[in-house]
Amino acid sequence: MGAPENESARQSMSFDYDTLPAGYYDRIHQRRSGAQSRWHHQKFARFARAMAAGGRHLDIGCGPGTFIGTLPSEECESTGIDIAAAQIAYAEAHHGGPKRRFQVVAAGPLPFEADAFDVVSMIELIEHLPHERNMELLGEALRVIRPGGRILVSTPNYRSLWPWIEKLAARFGAMDYGEQHITRYHRHSLRDLLTAAGATDVAVEGYMLIAPFTAALTWRLADLVERLEPAALVNHFGLLLFASGTKKDGV
Repeated sequence: MGAPENESARQSMSFDYDTLPAGYYDRIHQRRSGAQSRWHHQKFARFARAMAAGGRHLDIGCGPGTFIGTLPSEECESTGIDIAAAQIAYAEAHHGGPKRRFQVVAAGPLPFEADAFDVVSMIELIEHLPHERNMELLGEALRVIRPGGRILVSTPNYRSLWPWIEKLAARFGAMDYGEQHITRYHRHSLRDLLTAAGATDVAVEGYMLIAPFTAALTWRLADLVERLEPAALVNHFGLLLFASGTKKDGV
């Protein structure tokens, strides 16, 4: 079985997510220019494509609510949860609505009944948590999904060029992701995580390669590059991993 990379020194660190300005990533997304904004647009589009129209959706670690804000509210009923109260307040103010709800949820069991949702998304969350906590969280996510419902998860691919992206971001960007990412997954360890948590029909693929970075030149160029990138190349070398699984009957 593949195993995530856990460094005890990293796990002893506790990044204070309340230090992030409320709506920080939402404003980057809304900018619609540059590589960082394109990155967020492309990853949210990948999740949206995987979600069936309609149904009940839970986004765990929703931050400022950006992903839910991109979804057509007439097609699904979404609930976003996060531990950061400031981000939830921002999400409610900017993305809340009759079918878009946000709430602060502390670590531990999720405050929802079993089988309450059709799909659960966890977008670049699990790298911020210890592996043992991820096992518990995915188990809870599967508990609140109806039988036959889906869980969708993404995380950086640490067997790609991603570690170099982290280093460049720390050196030249405004955020040091290295201090936040305490558990490092690759294709096999991510598949093992979902399988061990109880998901079936688990599939893992790579995504996000060159296209987002070409947006530093023009957004239109990034669109073109994304269409032209060979799928097999993106799957093999993708900087992010996208995993999906199903809740089987009786779980």
